Amino acid sequence: MFNLHKPLHDMQLFLSRLSLQARFLLIFGTSSLFFSLAAWFVFNNVAERMVERIGTHFAEEQALYNKAHILPPLIREVALARQMADNAIIKRWAANEQDPQLYRQAQAELEKYRQYFQDGSYFLALTQSGHYYYNDAGKQLPGNTQPRFTLDPSRPSDAWFYAATGSAREYNINVDTNPNLGITKVWINVLLRDGDKVLGVLGTGLDVDAFTRQVGTPQSGITNLLIDRNAAIQVYRNTGSIDFSGTDKPAGNKHLIDQLLDSPEDRAWIKQAIGQFENGNSPVAEKPVYIKGQRYSTNSPVATKFVYIKKKLYLASMVALPETGWYDVTLLNLSVLLPQHDFLEVALAIGGVSLALMVILLFSLRRLVLQPVAILTAASDRIRQGDYASAPAEKGSGEIGQLTTQFQAMRHAVHKTHSWMEEEINKRTRQLSDTKEMLEVSLQQEKNSRKNQANLLSLMAHEIRSPIAVIGNTAQMLNALVQTKQPDWQPRIEKIMGAVLQLALLMNKFLDEDRINMKDNELNLKVGDLNIFCGELADTLAANHDRPIRYMPYDGDAMIPADWHLISIAIGNLIDNAIKYSPPGSDIDLRIVQNNANMLCVEVTDQGAGIAPELQQRIFNEKFIRGEHGSKIRGTGLGLYLINWIATSHGGYAEVSSAPGNGSTFRLCLPLRKLV
Repeated sequence: MFNLHKPLHDMQLFLSRLSLQARFLLIFGTSSLFFSLAAWFVFNNVAERMVERIGTHFAEEQALYNKAHILPPLIREVALARQMADNAIIKRWAANEQDPQLYRQAQAELEKYRQYFQDGSYFLALTQSGHYYYNDAGKQLPGNTQPRFTLDPSRPSDAWFYAATGSAREYNINVDTNPNLGITKVWINVLLRDGDKVLGVLGTGLDVDAFTRQVGTPQSGITNLLIDRNAAIQVYRNTGSIDFSGTDKPAGNKHLIDQLLDSPEDRAWIKQAIGQFENGNSPVAEKPVYIKGQRYSTNSPVATKFVYIKKKLYLASMVALPETGWYDVTLLNLSVLLPQHDFLEVALAIGGVSLALMVILLFSLRRLVLQPVAILTAASDRIRQGDYASAPAEKGSGEIGQLTTQFQAMRHAVHKTHSWMEEEINKRTRQLSDTKEMLEVSLQQEKNSRKNQANLLSLMAHEIRSPIAVIGNTAQMLNALVQTKQPDWQPRIEKIMGAVLQLALLMNKFLDEDRINMKDNELNLKVGDLNIFCGELADTLAANHDRPIRYMPYDGDAMIPADWHLISIAIGNLIDNAIKYSPPGSDIDLRIVQNNANMLCVEVTDQGAGIAPELQQRIFNEKFIRGEHGSKIRGTGLGLYLINWIATSHGGYAEVSSAPGNGSTFRLCLPLRKLV
């Protein structure tokens, strides 16, 4: 969880280092910035809502204008084509294409309609023969009243015809390229029927470029396009995005308006609006909503929404053209039509007024507060330097005058207190100096006492070890003599030898324990190989105790810094305990392993009776603590305490893993670190 205490403390420390004038400037600057940002936010929010409302109203009006502008020419062409499809002469000839007289009469009728069509062209495709007639009086193709080609159901370019004849719609409009004629038009396809029988498809076409210019608008920031029921683009200024041959294409191959929209939400809105238009419902909500992203109105046939195209925001409006089966989509770039910089004068006025107010406040603050406070600050600095005679140059008036008077009284009080404190400090300093000298003498006496104690212990160790050695050697010689001459004395001599060995061990442990208590003792650290050291020590201890020790070294670099004399004492105690507390002939294991704390651990495992859980921690931290079976086995209770001290002195630790009846594993863990 993030803690705010430290940042707040750092801020408070930073402010405390500033002068009063700098603090007020910082506060006023921060307040001005905050006020300006707040004003700009409010202004920008209001301006944005105004732009949205104005833009939404403009989008609705533009969509209705486009509908009124686009629809009449298309309706006229559709109506004329449907009238041509109802012509009785054309129907009779379509049913009897080989009749010469009907052919001439039908061609005369078709020519009349051609002259009324806006593009001056017509086409006629017959179901029975598959003949395709087209005539534009030589505008793009040579004049010809004969069939241009014959439709083929297996040819993909003729699929539009069979789709139209199989459809229930009387007419449809689509943009397509006729590869047989080599022309691209907005085709108006009307079914030619005789009752329920479909005789063919006829109609006319509009030039795509001319129709696109008619649909579009020259005004910057406004883009118009027409889509069909499947959201496929039919008319657009970028002809590469138009869905040619859209009536017979699979849905996945169509050029949809989805390809222009960035957001899935915007694409879903297009499909939802088309579905509502198709069902005869109004695609708007029950009440108007003015938020960035979508706006609906209850009394408008136009659906509007903010959409993103190539990461730019547009206001899209959609209106249905039911007579054509198309929908007009108008895209408004409000940043071009209603740029927010038009409101810049208002923003500048707000900023100017704010700046003027800040300047007036700063000037008043400096004249009435900051200058008198600066005078008092200078007087305080002189007092801090020991000049108590100087007084502020001017007293001021009002609260500042009262502050100056109180400052003068404080100056006299501080001067008096300062003199008294200097006298007291000198007195206390002399007392502390005397106390320091006494402590130094006591400390030196303690060091001398410790040194004398260490010398005495060394002398005692030397004096006692010599008689012990003489007794031990004599006992060994006697043991050798009595083996042949007086065998019944041998058990007594062996007891003497055991007692001598126990006395020597006891003296060594007391001397080692005394070394622990010497606080000024330092380790004699040297870098060595723990593998080699433990191997040699295991061989020596196995020979001294006449007991095999199974040794397993560490498989890696075992170079560590250590006081090797102390390490030999610690490992020797661990192996000595393992031998004493294990059944005769049982295994004694000595191994070196690495644990997760980047330490090398010397492990000694025995097959003894184990240690109770309540004793496992005490045996390392308290002197003279022995196991449950300690009363039956000789020892002092200092060995494990000494081992723990040696481990912690090296920056490591000692521990035991044991369970009653399952033996014990003692670990002496030393850190893997370089000697500095």
